[in-house]
Amino acid sequence: MLFQPILRRTALTLFVGLALSGFAQAQKVADIKKAGVLKVGAQVAQVPWGFSDKGGKLTGYDIEFAEMLAKDLGVKPEFTPVTVANRTAALLTGQVDVLAAVVTILPDRQKVVLFSRPYSYLETVLIGKVSLPPMKGYGDLKGLRIGVPRGSVQDSSVTQAKTGATIQRFDDDAAAVQALLSGQVDLAGAANSQLGPIAQVAGAGKYEVKLVVARGFQGATVRPGEREWVGYINDFIGRKIASGELGALYKKWIGQEMDKALPASGEGEGALPLVVTK
Repeated sequence: MLFQPILRRTALTLFVGLALSGFAQAQKVADIKKAGVLKVGAQVAQVPWGFSDKGGKLTGYDIEFAEMLAKDLGVKPEFTPVTVANRTAALLTGQVDVLAAVVTILPDRQKVVLFSRPYSYLETVLIGKVSLPPMKGYGDLKGLRIGVPRGSVQDSSVTQAKTGATIQRFDDDAAAVQALLSGQVDLAGAANSQLGPIAQVAGAGKYEVKLVVARGFQGATVRPGEREWVGYINDFIGRKIASGELGALYKKWIGQEMDKALPASGEGEGALPLVVTK
């Protein structure tokens, strides 16, 4: 799930060793401009972040973000498909210049790579019909039926809160969302990125986020020590937030207004996941 560290300790040790040994040279902005290409590691089968549309064109939030970054640099983007399992290795071994691959900023990861300031975020939420009363906390869930992915952040949070709700557990986010659409449950625990796909199926304006459980921030990821490069990306993100372009991109793909008050750095505790509802 979103807030569980993905990298095993052995992998961390290997990646740190690669980074410290200088296996991949530090990337400079001038090098990218000279090459005329920005090599981006991105997930390509993860709607709405990176995927192929009906015409076979690679698109999605991370893809368009990377295209904006490449345009800002005056170069062309070149995408390398990566997965959760291999994306860090692809970066540290120099296969790509940057990761825009739904990489949530976590403490263990901060020890291995250098994160930009957040350019997106994923919220663990409860989604329900607009017609349901507004919800401010777990106390408002009493008597409702809640579908959650088994073992997820939503599952543990709602269970521990002892809300008086009936909890129905499913194998994954998709199954919980389907239960919501079929009327089997009143609320579905999912990521806020599910709101757009739900609107496509059920129609716009019928479902909304009723309660935010937690929030995790995603940063563009570069190799350790690449201060100039991450500084450029940080400045780029700041400019795109101020202009509203990044917010428009978030609205387009995630289906919600972007919170402009994002952490100004991807380093330190300020960019780590937040528990919103306790």
